[in-house]
Amino acid sequence: MLIIEGWLQFAPGEIDKFAQAARQMVEATRAEEGCLHYAFARDMNDPDIIRISERWVDEAALEAHFASPHMAAFGAGLAQVERLGSDVRLYDGEEVRRIM
Repeated sequence: MLIIEGWLQFAPGEIDKFAQAARQMVEATRAEEGCLHYAFARDMNDPDIIRISERWVDEAALEAHFASPHMAAFGAGLAQVERLGSDVRLYDGEEVRRIM
């Protein structure tokens, strides 16, 4: 399993311009084969930050996601808003145990 976790920080007010594109991306991605989990969430302490959380069955599923039309549309929408920073990382998550 692959896990992606990270954040995108937008300039003040920019996140609202991007919200519809983000909702469409989440909906389309959740329907993809190999997607176990996909979510964006606004940070509780900074509403200009989106937290990213993803889980994929394998590298092939993630590569198909990156090549999807909705990923291209998402990237185009992201290019239209001002971002102040980002940090998104990929982890290999073979061992899983429930903690809550």
